[in-house]
Amino acid sequence: MQEEDRLILESFRDELRHGRGLSPITVKAYTAQMVDFVREGGSLAQGFSITPMREYLMQRASTGLSPRTIARMVSCFHTFSSWLVETGRSEVDHAQLLQPPRIPRNLPGFLGVSEVKSVLGAYDVSMPDGLRNRAVVELLYGAGLRAAEVASLLLHDTDIAACTVKVMGKGRRERIVPIPAGTSEYLGRWINKRSELVANEDPGTLFISVRGRKLDPRDIRRIVSAGVEGAARAAGATPHTFRHSFATHLLNGGADIRTVQELLGHAGIGTTQIYTHLTTGKLKGVYMQSHPRGKK
Repeated sequence: MQEEDRLILESFRDELRHGRGLSPITVKAYTAQMVDFVREGGSLAQGFSITPMREYLMQRASTGLSPRTIARMVSCFHTFSSWLVETGRSEVDHAQLLQPPRIPRNLPGFLGVSEVKSVLGAYDVSMPDGLRNRAVVELLYGAGLRAAEVASLLLHDTDIAACTVKVMGKGRRERIVPIPAGTSEYLGRWINKRSELVANEDPGTLFISVRGRKLDPRDIRRIVSAGVEGAARAAGATPHTFRHSFATHLLNGGADIRTVQELLGHAGIGTTQIYTHLTTGKLKGVYMQSHPRGKK
């Protein structure tokens, strides 16, 4: 990589990290793509135009990458190209001409209430790790949090008395999420047990291992997998499944979509609207039972 390209890439990485507050995973993915783009013959300093970007995307698509992955690559080029203009490194936003592929919208899977209860009941809360795991899944479902959000929660983010947690979501958007009394109870029990596990340096995060290590999103996924194995009816569930279940059950219970959007921390209503498809069956059932023309 040419020195000028390297310096531009470092500045772009700093902008993603500190200027835009993107997650470490996104920063790593965007940086890796731009490095790969240069290795394939592209340039960040000179000649950055629509043709090299299109050639790069076509080559990647020919390897069988999914439309969703290609769309993320297009998004990366859009972000980089607009940043070049904002910083005076380019007069033209060449990536504006790039259009992402159409992505089929798959409805997210969700669990029934009894299935959620089955997973929650699979943890042995008489043991420290079992109590912690129960509290983790209680939050995933009771507050609709992402795995990364659960892993990054700090002790002072929880208000047991008020039954709320303060969450730092995507794009560093902060939100206060209410939690059920049952979830608050298990959080309180875990916090009391947690104080017995920390020896010297306390990492300050809410969820730690029995040896005091901060948990990461992979740990959260393993915790969910362990509970799912003990509840056969919830086979295949992931941390995001509980988030989807949270949203679906709220809408089925009569919550309006704007409220669900705020609770989930979605930047736009469009992302939340996918859940309305999941509640159509219930609405149809009510119609068939209630409307004079719905009955045969």
